[in-house]
Amino acid sequence: MADGFAHPDGAGVPGPEEFGRDVIERAQRDFTTAGVAAYVAVRDGRVVGGGSLRITAGVAQLTGAATAPAYRRRGIQTALLAVRLRDAAAAGADIAVVTTSPGSTSQQNVQRSGFHLLYTRAILVRAPDQ
Repeated sequence: MADGFAHPDGAGVPGPEEFGRDVIERAQRDFTTAGVAAYVAVRDGRVVGGGSLRITAGVAQLTGAATAPAYRRRGIQTALLAVRLRDAAAAGADIAVVTTSPGSTSQQNVQRSGFHLLYTRAILVRAPDQ
């Protein structure tokens, strides 16, 4: 999972945030204390991707999705989306939300799975005065 986050696929608008592997791993561990269910995708006996799901007041939040770079474009995220949406519906969620980078492969995947664009977030970056 950390490898997937550490190596964005390069499609769409690049995000300004960069996080070290240690930060990503700590965040993933902290998710469990926040009531987030973890999902892993396994292929050929290897963990190749994962994601998470949190449900609050009927809203399913799909979070933390990543695929190992060597396993991209093989349907891993599509399968993870499908199982999390199925589990969310079974748990009584009536709406699901997900955040992606604009124009990314992730955005294309979630829109193919039936999500509609609500808004685009603008992140403005400026170098500090010298």
